[in-house]
Amino acid sequence: MSTVNCLIIDDEPIARDIIKAHVAKVSDWSVVGSCQRAADAYEVLLNEHVDVIFLDIEMPGTTGIDFLKSLKKPPLIVFTTAYHQYAVEGFDLNIADYLLKPITIDRFLQAVEKVKQHLKVPAKEADSSSHCFIKHEGKLVKIEFDDIEYIQAEKDFSSLYLKHERLFVSMHLKMFEDLLPSQSFTRIHRSYIIPHGKVLAINGNTVQLKDAEIPIGSSYKEALFKVLGLP
Repeated sequence: MSTVNCLIIDDEPIARDIIKAHVAKVSDWSVVGSCQRAADAYEVLLNEHVDVIFLDIEMPGTTGIDFLKSLKKPPLIVFTTAYHQYAVEGFDLNIADYLLKPITIDRFLQAVEKVKQHLKVPAKEADSSSHCFIKHEGKLVKIEFDDIEYIQAEKDFSSLYLKHERLFVSMHLKMFEDLLPSQSFTRIHRSYIIPHGKVLAINGNTVQLKDAEIPIGSSYKEALFKVLGLP
């Protein structure tokens, strides 16, 4: 079974510690981020592959519900809260489960089973689109997926390496991750997305493409091997 990566968002340190302790008891589950504020979680989502978020609702600043609504393609969500009145709204947002504090290990393990069931659901039929449009130098530019060699993060921008040119665009890598078809592209590092079909070789922690060698991030390696059908 692939590792399930968890992100915890809660303004209470004790609540975060309890969930961390519960996750540690689950085989093949790992905490890749623990945030006091919802605003801090965006960076984790940009840099890590996250399968499920344990999300508090009532927090200073951005609430858990507002944070969830701000995500274009959210991971699975498990609400964690001391207030039962949000349950209906939570399930209207297609969350995986709703845990009331204090969260016991038995109830947590029930949520784990629900998350596992969601993760087993087959993906929707592959998108047949062959291109996308991105904003570049004030205009929308058509990008053929087959022309993409790889994409590299450049702080608040990204370098889009195409067959015959390189475009420097004002898009975070996470935006490309949401835009590109997952059946053809994979994020293999906090700073790189590559097309599966252009991998020529894997040498240790490096992917060899036609004109580049790209590092593989440790938290992305298992997912990469899975999509490439490697043991």
